[in-house]
Amino acid sequence: MKTILITGINGFLGSHIAKRLSKDYNIMGLEYSLENLFRIEGYSFPVFLSNDTNKVFDDYPIDIIIHTATFYGRNKEKIPEIAKTNLFMPFNLLDSAIKYKSELFINTDTALDRFTSAYALTKKQFNDWLYFRSKEIKTVNMQLEHFYGPGCSNTNFITSMIEKLKNNEPNIDLTLGEQKRDFVYYTDIVDAYEVVISKRENLLENYNSFEIANGKSAAIKEVILCLKKLTNSTSRLNFGALPYRENELMESKSDNESILKLGWQPKVLLEDGLYKTLNEEK
Repeated sequence: MKTILITGINGFLGSHIAKRLSKDYNIMGLEYSLENLFRIEGYSFPVFLSNDTNKVFDDYPIDIIIHTATFYGRNKEKIPEIAKTNLFMPFNLLDSAIKYKSELFINTDTALDRFTSAYALTKKQFNDWLYFRSKEIKTVNMQLEHFYGPGCSNTNFITSMIEKLKNNEPNIDLTLGEQKRDFVYYTDIVDAYEVVISKRENLLENYNSFEIANGKSAAIKEVILCLKKLTNSTSRLNFGALPYRENELMESKSDNESILKLGWQPKVLLEDGLYKTLNEEK
């Protein structure tokens, strides 16, 4: 069996990818802390500290790397912390993958414009390096639209809105909500990673980029109103009480043609995904 090393294996996305792929691959993980690995409880994945990368490659044959670890800046992380996680850590990991002749490096990117935030900028900067070094290793850049699902971090937009609405917060201040986003349910995202790995022999280029999106955008306001209806919340929604952030992306547009051609299909409609997020166990 091939061995896959997943960074951020205890994160929402990383843990679901690990569980899905564990039936066909040996799974290992990297994390910043080995405490409270609650999302992979019950699984015997070997997990190492992120600063032990060289030791992991020295001791184990790593065939495929999936980089999902990230800092968004939502928990007030400082820019140097964001850069360390989103740029310098994967940079060193990519270097080790090349040195030890790994087969494939899969990066997790964002659909946001590079100057939207420090998070977006560091993600795009690493993608530049991924492209630059792709002559030395086969690489895949997974550009994800906004994903969500039960158990997602409360810094996630949909999760945080659900919490506020379920708690019936008296007043929720919001922007006008005209921004349009392509929301993708997490199982569809995991499907995309599985398809890329299973079809890796079909990837003829050394650098490959896939935009993972449903292809249908929804206004933020529509999504919030749908959540309010689903939760029967009594909260008052104050649309327009907050300004848009600087460099706000008003409409996210992704082209999913390449991943569709590889065999991926999104399966979960937005309203169904919101219902599942509210009602399925985490």
